[in-house]
Amino acid sequence: MDVIDSHPYELLIGESWRAGAEGRTFETFNPATAQVLAHVHEASTADVDAAVQAAHTAFETHWRKTTPAQRGKLLRRLAELFERDREKLAWIETLNVGKPITHSLDSLKGMPASLEYFAGIIPALRGETIPVGNIDVLNFTIREPLGVCALIMPWNYPMTLTVNKLGPALAAGNTIILKPSEVTPLSTMALARLFEEAGFPPGVVNVVNGPGATVGERLVTHPLVSRVSFTGGTVTGARILAAGAADVKRVTLELGGKSPLIVFEDAPLDKAAAVAAGDIIKNSGQVCIACTRLLVQESVREEFLGLLTQRLDAVRIGSPTDPATEMGPLVSAAQKQRVEQYVALAQEEGALPARHGNVKLEGDTAKGYFVSPTLLLNSHARMQSAQDEIFGPVQSLIGFSDEADALRIANDTRYGLAAVLYTRDGGRALRMARGLQSGSVAINTGLRTSFDAPFGGYKQSGIGKERGLEAIYENTQLKNVKYDTTI
Repeated sequence: MDVIDSHPYELLIGESWRAGAEGRTFETFNPATAQVLAHVHEASTADVDAAVQAAHTAFETHWRKTTPAQRGKLLRRLAELFERDREKLAWIETLNVGKPITHSLDSLKGMPASLEYFAGIIPALRGETIPVGNIDVLNFTIREPLGVCALIMPWNYPMTLTVNKLGPALAAGNTIILKPSEVTPLSTMALARLFEEAGFPPGVVNVVNGPGATVGERLVTHPLVSRVSFTGGTVTGARILAAGAADVKRVTLELGGKSPLIVFEDAPLDKAAAVAAGDIIKNSGQVCIACTRLLVQESVREEFLGLLTQRLDAVRIGSPTDPATEMGPLVSAAQKQRVEQYVALAQEEGALPARHGNVKLEGDTAKGYFVSPTLLLNSHARMQSAQDEIFGPVQSLIGFSDEADALRIANDTRYGLAAVLYTRDGGRALRMARGLQSGSVAINTGLRTSFDAPFGGYKQSGIGKERGLEAIYENTQLKNVKYDTTI
């Protein structure tokens, strides 16, 4: 399918698509072949300033004055257009990110429903009357939009995370500036075309491309940006939080994870092994909530390892455009190098790396950024490879003795994004769910995020919530009004 533009992708600022003011472009690659996929115009500081001004003007002149029904109608139209173009968007994601096409199609399946959900819950942005000490005073609250929101996306799920950020921001009455990762900007650029067709007024949605060190930093520090929503690494997130503090911006951060999959001896081991295998295969392990620490009770560790190994050995690794492929490449040469360095480090720490998968690399894919699923056997909880977010198809297998030991190891990390546990003991499941220092917990099932349920982390995994009703509240500010009715 021919879905990639041959000419450089432009910036969307206000009502116009344009080249960057300084004329610079950058390359984005097909990670399966290591070949240049497209050229993209890079925004300058002046371009970012122009985009922010366009968004601010659109907000002040008309967007903040739209009714819930008007905003809902536009979001529903966008959902219709997304569904119409879903296959095209999935192919762009596959070519730019390296996801198998079956995975891209599946991950985008719920995006129209996500947009419709946020269109539907706009009426939930209502205030309330509060009885105060004086019966002659009417006290009530109003939820209002924040203004210009900068939405900064990562490279691993550009389309999914873009939709999950823009839906509640627009529904709440904010204008937005999208800043895709410079590694995988193409699907976001294609999505931006749909806003014009859907009928969104100029300036409500803007797109600027380029490095975080220049484009992202200017967005975060611009005085007219009221809110920053960032998904990405914890180090970058901490810098954004510090930069936003200068003018007390609203900041939401969805950051790293080192999620545990906890398997007790009474668990259905085959189901737990299937979830473990799925987490290492999906998007080549480049998933923030992926269970990269496998905590297995000692009495069943070998049996569990046998079941997991059997699944991983059968995984078909190859071209992401082949519908039979189950696992594609990592997103970039830099990411492949990072993953391989961590595997080498784990070996130095005393772990035993075990490679798996049925590799089918032919022709151009022989040059791609592929790494086989890798289990780090003989690991323990304090190894650096078991503490750092590797963000690749690598899992540490760690044994535990009892419930208390499992909880101690699970919480022994600076992250707290997600956790999965398998046990048939209901009391134990609820005790563990309460004790786990994690924003999301899944019991006897894999953890899949949903647009209608809140998502966010504990500790260094983030601040605030995305998705669900909480996400639309994150995009508003609450005003309290007192009215003396005797005057």
